[in-house]
Amino acid sequence: MQTSAVRVENISFMDIQGTSATEEAIKFVCSDVSPCEGLHLENIYLVSCFGGNTRSLCWQAHGSARGFLYPPTCFSISDDFIRQNVLVEPNPSIHSV
Repeated sequence: MQTSAVRVENISFMDIQGTSATEEAIKFVCSDVSPCEGLHLENIYLVSCFGGNTRSLCWQAHGSARGFLYPPTCFSISDDFIRQNVLVEPNPSIHSV
């Protein structure tokens, strides 16, 4: 795995619903030299197309999240006001919290 290629910062992923063909539905593998900064996830719902659980994988990824998040984010969240909700419903209504 190469982790020293491109600097990524200040990117938002919002209102995303769908299925994942892999267990790692959210994957941020960032550079050891220049970690990903300022990533933002909001209202994400990604389930497995095979019926199992999904998860997040992060390496040197930092950011924030709010709203519905499934799978839960793997980067640390520093703001106290941010809430994460794990959904178990098959077809949730995505909206801001």
